[in-house]
Amino acid sequence: MRSKQLLFILIAIFGLVACSSGNRKFTIIANINGLPEQTVVLEQLNANEIITIIDSVHSNADGHFELSGIAPEPGLYRIHFQQKKYILLSVDKGNMKITGDWNTLEKYSVAGSPASAQLQMYLAAIRSHLNDFNAMSGVLDTLKAKGNDSLLAIAKKDFQDMGQHFTQYVEHFADTTQYEPNAIFAVRMLNPATEGTYLDAFGQGLGRRFPGTRMSRDFTEYYLKATARMGGQPRRPVPIGGPGSTSTAPEVALPDVNGKTVSLSSLRGKYVLLDFWASWCSPCRAENPNVVAAYAKFKGKNFTILSVSLDNNKDAWERAIKDDGLTWTQVSDLKGWASAAAAAYNVQSIPSNFLIDTSGKVIAKNLREKQLDETLSSVLK
Repeated sequence: MRSKQLLFILIAIFGLVACSSGNRKFTIIANINGLPEQTVVLEQLNANEIITIIDSVHSNADGHFELSGIAPEPGLYRIHFQQKKYILLSVDKGNMKITGDWNTLEKYSVAGSPASAQLQMYLAAIRSHLNDFNAMSGVLDTLKAKGNDSLLAIAKKDFQDMGQHFTQYVEHFADTTQYEPNAIFAVRMLNPATEGTYLDAFGQGLGRRFPGTRMSRDFTEYYLKATARMGGQPRRPVPIGGPGSTSTAPEVALPDVNGKTVSLSSLRGKYVLLDFWASWCSPCRAENPNVVAAYAKFKGKNFTILSVSLDNNKDAWERAIKDDGLTWTQVSDLKGWASAAAAAYNVQSIPSNFLIDTSGKVIAKNLREKQLDETLSSVLK
């Protein structure tokens, strides 16, 4: 993780809050022990980096103040104090109460806003990760100074693993939270240069998870600009072939659990369900019984499955294969969201699948539950 990226995360934790809106009123009632009398400002930060002042008020001698605004949709806000102190909030509507202490402001309590409470827990976890990074950085500096190359190599590997686990935690939170402001706040901590595949998928799936929001549109605008600054271009969806289509499904060639490379093209002549999943993905594991049932029903009808895991941990991957009874071919480069196959198919979220016909063309995608069975029944007559 680059120093600039860590700096952005620190700024985010102690300051950056985002987005939102305008016709449902919300009120923030706060009591901060030891708060010096001052002007307190409520700010909104849109996903495209525009900050808007919503309200301001002078706190009283007891540390009490109230702020209000209007939000047509959920958004991210911050309460801006003097001395560059902030409280981050995920706001929708209604009243919320905040209590805390000026000397330990990050330990504030919030009531009446489940989204803000979840955001606070997320920030606490991020602080813990950052403390671990700082501690490991001190270890690395000490080993460098002593010239202990063997231990330094081990420590560097541990540091890389910590970075990978941090990224996985952020992505998992962003993928599973039910609050759009929290999801967008989380992914803004990721580096587009190294997490482009994931961010492409997140951005393109955002509209399905939270349809019609301005925040989704603002994030898309922000990400497209960020991608352009890096000289890149957003990935395009894999086309679904129709009559006369000449678009062939992108190749996949990845190691199976034994390290043997298996290619999608080697299955040409069969109908193939190319299935993207991961052991850590709860929706994937919930969908697996349907995929198992489909394989059992249609495997004798010129049909097979090639599953691509977006795992990083081989043991967890293999354990999930066994526990879920996935008896068909399983492949993975163990690079998580950086998987080359995920990039080739512009995977927006998991579980995700593509039905490929005998000529190698994608004819359907993201088949779930009954739709999977009905489509296969229709195609494999």
